[in-house]
Amino acid sequence: LLPWTASKDCVPMKLLKLTFLGLVCGLGLLPWTASAHKAVLRAGSGPLVNSGFDSGFDTVRGVKGVLVEEDIAKPISSVRGGSAGGGVPIGALAIVGGFLAHLTLGTLYCWGNFQSYLPPSMKYFAGSDGVGTPDSLYVIPIAMIFMCLGMPMSAFFQARMGLPLSMLFGSLLMSSGVFMSSYATTLAQFIFPYCILFGTGVGLAYTAPIVAGWKHFPSRRGLVSGCILGGFGSGGFLFNLVGSSIANPESLALDPATKLFPDAVYANFPTMLRKLAVIYASMQLVGAAMLKFAGLPEAAVATKKGGAKAGVGKYPTLGSAVFSKPFLLLWCCIVLSATAGLNTASVYKMYGNQFPTLKSDAYLAMVGGVGSIANGMGRTGWGILQDKLGFRKLFTVLTITQAIAMMGYRFTVGSRGLFTATTMVLFLCLGGNFAMAPGACGKLFGAEVGPRVFAVLFSAFATAAIGGSFLNKALMGAGFDSIFKVMAVLSVFAGGLVSTLGDV
Repeated sequence: LLPWTASKDCVPMKLLKLTFLGLVCGLGLLPWTASAHKAVLRAGSGPLVNSGFDSGFDTVRGVKGVLVEEDIAKPISSVRGGSAGGGVPIGALAIVGGFLAHLTLGTLYCWGNFQSYLPPSMKYFAGSDGVGTPDSLYVIPIAMIFMCLGMPMSAFFQARMGLPLSMLFGSLLMSSGVFMSSYATTLAQFIFPYCILFGTGVGLAYTAPIVAGWKHFPSRRGLVSGCILGGFGSGGFLFNLVGSSIANPESLALDPATKLFPDAVYANFPTMLRKLAVIYASMQLVGAAMLKFAGLPEAAVATKKGGAKAGVGKYPTLGSAVFSKPFLLLWCCIVLSATAGLNTASVYKMYGNQFPTLKSDAYLAMVGGVGSIANGMGRTGWGILQDKLGFRKLFTVLTITQAIAMMGYRFTVGSRGLFTATTMVLFLCLGGNFAMAPGACGKLFGAEVGPRVFAVLFSAFATAAIGGSFLNKALMGAGFDSIFKVMAVLSVFAGGLVSTLGDV
């Protein structure tokens, strides 16, 4: 593989190849690591009872050799079987594997950049006769709808296939959708593989590594979730650069008159999708292998004998939770707030290309990349702050910040630095919405019902994406500035509405 990494590629592609080479080399050490881990576990307690999706929020249940409640505060590595030879916990492999998989799943956010390379005849359902706002803006909303449909089904696959295989199945379904979409010649043909297969695959794979990480580190769920979900947001940074280097290797600019790239750029679009699909699948295989070798801890955590059932709160069933007032309020808060960030992810490049100061394909691809880093890496910070401040206070800070950024977006177009910084803030707030929603469900509805409620709550993000697209189409005649003002007002409403949730 070394000559392959030394080929004449762009810097991002070389870095990706070297990273993949390192992962392949490290993969050779994993069987030894797993063997050492299993040797330590031979004296462990009874087998873990796989509680499926619920185990992500619930305390882990075992058959025998259970630990009492005070042990929950300790990481599994400090109990029995948490690490190989007393070193780094073997459960860290599950986190790294999940991060790798989520790097590829998060390429959903790359569409704001990739759609600029979509051939003009594929930007409208009407083909070359289409006018106005491109119909290709519906790609992210449609993909998110099927992501929402796939997520509740993930518990079924996890229970029957196990966490590693269910993650691999969903991930490869997503990669196959990207590969198949490269052969589409119309937008309608493109929608099925890139939206339906892509979105469903992401939904099926999304929670498996998080559940595995929580089983290894039950007392550090916020940190585990932030690290893994950080990959989902950060994937856009890496693959925005990689995709642009394949589709537009010479950084050709749009024609000022036609607003189109040279034909050579559009001709590279299918090749870009096929190469990306192969890269995605390779990373997903390595991630699933890490998740498999990490296994599950044999130590089981349970509440003290005679205690109340863990995680059962005011809402003992999914139906009672979903039809409750707190769920409705939380769902509305997410819809109103997430619309701004999802809209920015879809149109930032289209908006920036209108101004001479910002009009550069390489620059705008970089903006999307650093925005994705803010979206991804910021999720860990949001999770930590939520543990300290609570959902209501932190969500209020998020919506106020988001509203200010949306109102001021139009004043940043004269400076690349200001435009980049404001876009990063909006992506950061988008990551906050995704990062805080699971914890809010657990707090409001308990550990037993919370994860299933989150699977339903995720429909709020799809609604926000679709609603943002319709707002774009309806208000485009008035210009982007009017759209951004509406998004700011929605954020303010979300901040006011969250105050009615009480102490959460």
